[in-house]
Amino acid sequence: MLDAAAGLGRGIATAGPAFHPVFAVDISDVAVFRARNYWRDDSRIRWIVADVHSILWPHGFFGLVCAFGFTHLPFFARLPHLIAPGGMFLYEGFSKRQITVKPSLNPEWTATGEQMREIFPGWEILTCEESASQPFLLRFTAIRPTF
Repeated sequence: MLDAAAGLGRGIATAGPAFHPVFAVDISDVAVFRARNYWRDDSRIRWIVADVHSILWPHGFFGLVCAFGFTHLPFFARLPHLIAPGGMFLYEGFSKRQITVKPSLNPEWTATGEQMREIFPGWEILTCEESASQPFLLRFTAIRPTF
């Protein structure tokens, strides 16, 4: 399992004990320090201070990738090759619509459902929805086909 831009480990909490090992990657050494303390009793977790996009992971390595509050479409474009057949991608981040209420938001930190569907063609899309109120978030869940 990969918790991309892990912060305090929301992806880890979402997955529960189902995955071993868990790779929690965050570019912030402060975030990793705090998360390590919070999750100090969980020996499954491998903490990595790095830009998740810069790490070369093996093909089909992850059964689950979570990205909560992290949007990087070039990295997401690699996920169809990094997630194992039958594996899942869970995402929640700002939708493009959030720019209408926060113009200073970097557009690269946003996504649309259409963009996500284009990245995961042929996947079973379980969730692709935008929140109706602010902050405008996009939730996307997809499972890689097993064939």
